[in-house]
Amino acid sequence: SNSLALASASAGASSAAGLSTADVTTSIKSNTPYQFIAKINAVGSTVSAPNVFSASDGFSTYRIIMDSVLTGSNSNQLAMRFAVGGAIISTSVYGWAVSRPVQYNQETTDSRWKLIPSNDISGGYNSFIDFTNTASGLRAQASWHCSGAGSTRYGVFCTGSGSTNNTDEVTGFEIFAAVAFTAGTIRIYGVNNA
Repeated sequence: SNSLALASASAGASSAAGLSTADVTTSIKSNTPYQFIAKINAVGSTVSAPNVFSASDGFSTYRIIMDSVLTGSNSNQLAMRFAVGGAIISTSVYGWAVSRPVQYNQETTDSRWKLIPSNDISGGYNSFIDFTNTASGLRAQASWHCSGAGSTRYGVFCTGSGSTNNTDEVTGFEIFAAVAFTAGTIRIYGVNNA
């Protein structure tokens, strides 16, 4: 359980009188770099959260964490799109670049960001994606660090980044692969501006 218990004041010691729940909440938010927003189970062909970001939620940057996300078979590529007004954008507004140990991939006009543009990923994805832009007038940008395990010890490890031609307020995202997800979680956090 998440709770804060204050010890009773002993003789001659001062107590924490006047400490309200709001004071504790403000203190935690001011001293914690990330605030939990949502958790999504990774099941099906697409994990979608089209209305999870807001310019009024107090965050300008978000962190999306993929934890042990599995697919049903090999021959996968992991990709991401964003949403504007709750609608996923699948037009060619994305540009991205990914660096891997033996290869470099890029695309200046695409219908998605390719987080892992590689095959033989079935043993799970573990990744984090930092995403910035919920304010209208700014271009949506992301950077990511991904790893994916194959059917043997072979793995894919990459670092990438992307931007878009979009300047509308981004409200959410979807993450998808060529083969449906069968397990794992995706957690979303807001990065405190404090």
